[in-house]
Amino acid sequence: MTDTDVAVLHDRFPGIGGGETFAIEAARVLDAPIYTMYVADGVEVPDDVEIRAMRQDKYTTGVSGLFLEWRTSGMNPLEPTSVGIDMTEGTTELTEFDTLLESGPLSKYYVPETDQRIVHYPHSPPRWLYDLFRSRMERVDYPGIAFGARTFAKVWRALDKEALDYVDRFVANSELIRDRIKRYYDRDADIVYPPVTGDWRNEADEGYFITWSRLDPEKRTDLIVEAFTELGEQLIVAGDGKQREKLEQLARGHDNIEIRGFVDDIESLVANATAVVYAPEQEDFGLVGAEALTAGKPLIGVNEGFTRYQVEERTTGLTFEPTVESLQETIRTFNSVDFDSEEIQRHAERYCYEEFEKRLRNVVYESVPDENNE
Repeated sequence: MTDTDVAVLHDRFPGIGGGETFAIEAARVLDAPIYTMYVADGVEVPDDVEIRAMRQDKYTTGVSGLFLEWRTSGMNPLEPTSVGIDMTEGTTELTEFDTLLESGPLSKYYVPETDQRIVHYPHSPPRWLYDLFRSRMERVDYPGIAFGARTFAKVWRALDKEALDYVDRFVANSELIRDRIKRYYDRDADIVYPPVTGDWRNEADEGYFITWSRLDPEKRTDLIVEAFTELGEQLIVAGDGKQREKLEQLARGHDNIEIRGFVDDIESLVANATAVVYAPEQEDFGLVGAEALTAGKPLIGVNEGFTRYQVEERTTGLTFEPTVESLQETIRTFNSVDFDSEEIQRHAERYCYEEFEKRLRNVVYESVPDENNE
């Protein structure tokens, strides 16, 4: 145990995604409150975690709330700019803590006291500024808007680099993010995998493949659905998002493809699947992949991002290139009898909650950064 007074600083709660789940679990492990800019209307947070919203009214009520809640999947420049500016000041309560565990890229804009220690868990350097910058710019059709977007990104990169001076220790959620932190920030980072929670298990093989995630373009669920339109295998797609209508159109007329939308008990659906298919674009960590392996299911994962680290070829799954043809060929060669569920689960032990607790406490409570990244 330690006498260090710790708080978790998460940038905001627009929903409950991977970053928010990490902040909640970190608060539980460290017995710490969570400070955040705001919790969006309708977002339910657990009763056992204390969340203190620093600017709740500004972001959820009145004229300012109307402008700032228009997020369009992170493309609204007003909201992150406002959060970043407000984060520099934070709240005077934050100055009372010895150590802050910062979650999310905007949290590092907080200007700490001289004797405060800052441990930063960014999940990733902002992808729209770095590794996804070119692909995002390709979506901008008008030259004037494109120039403004490039200028905006240039300013944000400068501010992003300036905030690095406040961080004492970086923590990455995977080897891939460790490499991004080194490339874009020239800083070393420890690795603490996010924990897998839930009742993930292997019960049977009922002959269907499954994929689930937020149905956004960068998850490339449309690639999976398109591949299965020419296969005889069953596919279940769980999740919701702006691509759902497109996926339903792709699946129309194909009885082997079922678009289920949000599924409350996804663990039971996975427990009886043949394998999990996952094709995200340069995924930071990929909780879906970790959950699949924890359930003892083979992971048919795209050969890029952290997903390729999760697949040990022909032991925990198979990889494919991000094309319809490559996925189809991989599915055709896949045979579930080639995989041992218990062996897959042994490979997933690095994602267990106990390992998360141990590593997180180490990086938060150790006073000297570990240069070995282990």
